[in-house]
Amino acid sequence: MFPQFGATAETLSKASTMVFRIGTDAHLYDDPDDVNIAPLLDSKYDSEKFEALKRLLALIAQGLDVSNFFPQVVKNVASQSLELKKLVYLYLLHYAEKHPNEALLSINCFQKDLGDPNALVRAWALRTMAGIRLHVIAPLVLVAVSKCARDPSVYVRKCAANALPKLHDLRQEEHNSTIEEIVGILLDDHSPAVVGAAAASFASVCPYNLSLIGRNYRKLCEILPDVEDWGQIVLIGILLRYVIARHGLVKESIMSSLKCTENFHAEKHVSDDNMGLGKESSDISWAYDSESVNMVFRCYIESPDEYLSRSSYANRVSFELNGAQFTSGKTNDDVKILLYSTSPLLWSNNSAVVLAAAAVHWIMAPKEDVKRIIKPLLFILRSSNASKYVVLNNIQVFAKAMPSLFAPHHEDFFIYSSDSYQVKALKVEILSSIATDSSISSIFKEFQVQASFVRNFLSLL
Repeated sequence: MFPQFGATAETLSKASTMVFRIGTDAHLYDDPDDVNIAPLLDSKYDSEKFEALKRLLALIAQGLDVSNFFPQVVKNVASQSLELKKLVYLYLLHYAEKHPNEALLSINCFQKDLGDPNALVRAWALRTMAGIRLHVIAPLVLVAVSKCARDPSVYVRKCAANALPKLHDLRQEEHNSTIEEIVGILLDDHSPAVVGAAAASFASVCPYNLSLIGRNYRKLCEILPDVEDWGQIVLIGILLRYVIARHGLVKESIMSSLKCTENFHAEKHVSDDNMGLGKESSDISWAYDSESVNMVFRCYIESPDEYLSRSSYANRVSFELNGAQFTSGKTNDDVKILLYSTSPLLWSNNSAVVLAAAAVHWIMAPKEDVKRIIKPLLFILRSSNASKYVVLNNIQVFAKAMPSLFAPHHEDFFIYSSDSYQVKALKVEILSSIATDSSISSIFKEFQVQASFVRNFLSLL
């Protein structure tokens, strides 16, 4: 009705946008086909090169391919300007794997930067060299990683740990012993950040060389609570596998009771004995037979990936445990320190860390101490919708093996209308497993409510 007001509003909007852009780098995003970038990269002035690289990184942030400028960018790596060198390395780190031959032309500059006084420059040089996936420079990269593994900077040592899997992927078998030696050095580091990266490298490079873990076991357990979240998950799995491979399962643990209960149940059928199980054994479900215990034992000795890929479950040869493959959690110091180190992690903000720590206590802790995993699991079940399905899957395993653990908390598994179908199905299974004489009435009412809800929904269709 009043077009002049619309025009005025549009003009004001453009003017406002321009005002907000003053003093920012927003203009770098305006022209993806800027023809001035190439001349600026070849300029003799660092300020103009700096402007060109900022534009290239802005275009990379938009998801555009600017790899055609790689030859012009890589020659600026020898610049004396730290700010310019930083932008050059950010570009090279993004495209080094796609253009290894061009990056190879500046390998001497990368090697020179490994001795730079600035730790960031040393780390950038190492990351770029590790990103050049060429067999011909693998020995040079190995020397660089070995040097950086002893660097005084924590960040450089962490980059060295992250570079090891890339170096190992080149399949240079003659360098395997050297790579494993570097992994051992980094696992012995005093920095939690380095240890977390070294644990990931260990899992990727040499997951079966448990002697590296044995040398540093106590130190790794002590530093575990300070490692970053995702490093904790990897390190917990490594430490648990080491303890089981070296000492076997704990006699007082749930896993040991599962096998003993199954054996007792078999003997009861054979002898037709009317004697009942003890109170502790009565809490253990016979659905979990000795094959489950054997599977856990083999899985942690051989590593999960190797065990699962070696053969199908149906064709596995039964692996019977004997007394020599059990240890006492009350006298074994390795078991006690692992349980002590993972106890604080049961209350981690990361639900994956909580589940990893809970698995340690489920497998290795004495039966009377397993109850400590209940409240942390219920807490993340209530507080994290994103991980609810995964948490319920774990609780379902625990509840089927030992229903008494979660029986007093049956109300936490009541179904909400906002729950997904998969979550509802898991909750129904868990409630069916943990029902007791005292809770059966409330659980039955919950099932009736859900059944009536389904009937009402179907009547509307």
